[in-house]
Amino acid sequence: MNFTLRQLQIFLAVVENGSALSASKKLNISQAAVSSAIAELESGLDVVLFDRWKKRMVINDRGRLLIPQARLILSNARELMQSFSDNGNMLSGTIRLGASRTISSYVIPNVLTRFVESHPLVKFETTSFNKTNTISKVEDFSLDIGIIAGECNKTDIQIIPWMTDELCVFSSPNHPLAAKSRITINDLSKCEWVVREEGSGTLEVFLNALPNRIKPLKTIMEFNNLESIKRTVEKGKALGCISKAALQRELDAGILKETPTPFLNLRRNYSFLVHKNRRKSALINAFLSEAGNASQDL
Repeated sequence: MNFTLRQLQIFLAVVENGSALSASKKLNISQAAVSSAIAELESGLDVVLFDRWKKRMVINDRGRLLIPQARLILSNARELMQSFSDNGNMLSGTIRLGASRTISSYVIPNVLTRFVESHPLVKFETTSFNKTNTISKVEDFSLDIGIIAGECNKTDIQIIPWMTDELCVFSSPNHPLAAKSRITINDLSKCEWVVREEGSGTLEVFLNALPNRIKPLKTIMEFNNLESIKRTVEKGKALGCISKAALQRELDAGILKETPTPFLNLRRNYSFLVHKNRRKSALINAFLSEAGNASQDL
């Protein structure tokens, strides 16, 4: 068995960009160099990773099996280089972090800013996914760290509790419920709703908090974008339910109005996710520790 890190890098570029041509443009090398590297990798591993059909390369089952292992090898190699970089005792390197859209937009930016201010040689590559996709990206080593709301039942992922958040049911100030002093579960059952998409941790927590007798809700729209939910509720007659942190500005300005629901448990926990087979470097350990301490100020 014989292969190079560069061959694995090119292999993943083909997988992630969909073709040898797109990978060559991404890596700024010729298409012939990409095809040659893939052929050498297949020869070194003595396995066919792509099926060739009408000048296309379609990844097969053996190729799909290699993807998470290739990502892990490259990640470990990157951390090895960072460990021996000539930066004295200063932390350096890149952390690939993925989180739900609520966390990415309203929770994590302050944490990342503080960390980079303390460790100027550190860089973050951040992406937003819903809960299901964040877990998947951690599982296949596309991410170093994931952050989700709610539960994760994957046995190969380490779950590190972080902080608590609370969802908020809300409406426009002109909604009929906005004038009521006391709201019941039956009031909610009669309303139309704008909610997060399937696979969202926000939607999961919200639906789990509702009694079965009012399910299914009268859902008129689903969005994977928090601003779309807020604007739709503001302009219409539906209710919404998202993180209170994402609503605070609009609530303070009177653009949206909280709908009190003390009979619903809308609290949820945020957790860090790290693959159990990933070696946690000094950089990742430092970030997890400092982010944990920073949660007290959020």
